[in-house]
Amino acid sequence: MHTYDDTATCELCRRQVPRRLITQHHVKPKSEGGKHSHKTPLCKPCHKQVHATFSNKQLARLYDDLEALRSAESLQPFLKWIVKQKAGRNFRTIASNARPKGVRG
Repeated sequence: MHTYDDTATCELCRRQVPRRLITQHHVKPKSEGGKHSHKTPLCKPCHKQVHATFSNKQLARLYDDLEALRSAESLQPFLKWIVKQKAGRNFRTIASNARPKGVRG
């Protein structure tokens, strides 16, 4: 049985998910000068998809706030799909074709 305390909200897809699936996303990547204290909770599927889709440089330059990230055109198909999924599931993430292979930063 789950209680309210067992769940948290993903700030990207806005789903209520088990707390065990929540990770902390640095809004501006640490490698690009982000601060440790500026984090937002994302579910694991969303967090993995963000990093599979964008490099740290792209995140710092183009998506350094939650609204910009939430409205990113390349994330729209994923976000429309993930909101329909069961909250307790975790998914395998495949790197986006939009992001060049081997690009990390």
